[in-house]
Amino acid sequence: MLNVAIHGMGAWGSKLIDSVDGSSKITTDLPPFIAAATTSGTGSEVGRSTVITIEKTNRKTVIFSPYLIASPVINDPALTLDLPPHVTAGTGMDAFTHNVEAYLANGYHPLCDAIAIAGATLVVRNLPDVMIDPHDITARTNMMMASMMGAIAFQKGLGATHSLAHPLSSECGMHHGTANAVLLPYVLEFNHKVGSERLNDLARSFGVGDTIDHVRELNTICAIKPRLRDYGIMEEVLPMLADKAILDGCHQSNPRPCTREDLLELYRKSW
Repeated sequence: MLNVAIHGMGAWGSKLIDSVDGSSKITTDLPPFIAAATTSGTGSEVGRSTVITIEKTNRKTVIFSPYLIASPVINDPALTLDLPPHVTAGTGMDAFTHNVEAYLANGYHPLCDAIAIAGATLVVRNLPDVMIDPHDITARTNMMMASMMGAIAFQKGLGATHSLAHPLSSECGMHHGTANAVLLPYVLEFNHKVGSERLNDLARSFGVGDTIDHVRELNTICAIKPRLRDYGIMEEVLPMLADKAILDGCHQSNPRPCTREDLLELYRKSW
């Protein structure tokens, strides 16, 4: 998803958001554009959505339209070779989270499921290599592919991790992919009661014993600290973040339904 900060969107901007059928108001009069990725994370260059941060309310909202898809896409993994390690880590775990949450999301979509599980496996097999050797062009290529696969797969839906992560970025300035990485193990534990079969599918594809343990291992490899407090998030803001998170539509496709209290408890566990 393309991320844009808009000041003063007003009534016009509110009519475009996905929750009020905003896509119907985006038409063919958009000019064609070329997209080229410089990280391997969101995969927005192949997506049909954009994330708008409304500065007046510090809320992230999503706009979907097939007319937001780029005309040609040029992805060259050589552009990612000199990314700083923390950017490689955060964007890599963002791509991983997209694929994992898409695979676990409610709904029947075997095409997205197949892409998602393959994309997540590419991250497991290549992100550690990239962290060791940033100039490993084969691993960088596979990470860029995994990023695109995640963006295609999450057209099926995402989950509670993203609803929790979005306010952390808009309210607290936390890097989105890093927020996903910190939150994902806790959300997977929350989902385990209803999603254990699919978590087992992921573990088999990854060649590991337990998916949740391996997510934590990936975070360690990426030098991503395990708690929100490690990134300066104050405990007293968690209720406000939960108020924002429940308004975010991503949790609606989470395999286990979420209340505002559930989301607050997930913040507390990850804090």
